[in-house]
Amino acid sequence: MRAPTVTAAATAVLLAAAAVACGADSAAPQAAPPVVSAAPDVLVLRTQESRSGPAPWERGRLPDFSLYGGGRVVVPGEPAGALQTAREFRLTDREYGRRLADAAAAGFDRNRTYEDSSGTDASQLRVALRTSKGLRTTRITAPEAGGDGSRAKALSYVEHLPQPPRGAREFRPTALAVLATSGVSAGSTPAVTWPLRPLAEGTLTPQGRCTILTGDALSQALRLARTARQDTRWTSGDTLYAVSFRPLLPDEHACQDLSAPFNSPPQNS
Repeated sequence: MRAPTVTAAATAVLLAAAAVACGADSAAPQAAPPVVSAAPDVLVLRTQESRSGPAPWERGRLPDFSLYGGGRVVVPGEPAGALQTAREFRLTDREYGRRLADAAAAGFDRNRTYEDSSGTDASQLRVALRTSKGLRTTRITAPEAGGDGSRAKALSYVEHLPQPPRGAREFRPTALAVLATSGVSAGSTPAVTWPLRPLAEGTLTPQGRCTILTGDALSQALRLARTARQDTRWTSGDTLYAVSFRPLLPDEHACQDLSAPFNSPPQNS
């Protein structure tokens, strides 16, 4: 597939903003410019806020914002029963270039960690940006606490990312991750017998026992999810589970991809 291109004007804006970002702190290591030309299934920018103490069915929540090559954007939609859904839309070439330029200017073109000691159960905001030297990740603890300086600049960038326009089309996944959590209490309604591959056979991940479904199993799981509640309990074998139904995004193909690109904590560089 031919990678989409960006207008010369947008590229010029990107390079200029990256130069400004590097020049703003002459003591910092030189940052790498963001990748502009990439295929529509190549992740360029992602933001995700993880809250402390999520309910079992909130594990494996879709990223808040995923930008792919050429300006393709996928964001979470409204739940359909127990199914997480997503919407997608496309930025213009000009907007795509500007968003990447602004990401560099906000400091996401180098690895950073912003700590906060105001609480022990704080949420964490994570941002990944694809650069010419690979993915760079930023972690901001307790983003709700705000901040100043470069931290404030990073938070402002994420806060002002574009929202889906009216009529943004539904993202239609080709695979679904079923994320099962055991050791849960009985729900408020009778448990439902799980009809597919035993949940205990799933791959153990931070999001739960993960099983990837495609083809007929995908179609069946989508029907199950849409007619269930988020807090529905499922029995598989002799075990009671809470289950999250999470579509795989264009850059995701296996269970381990659900934590990418945030698998390793960044070092400031």
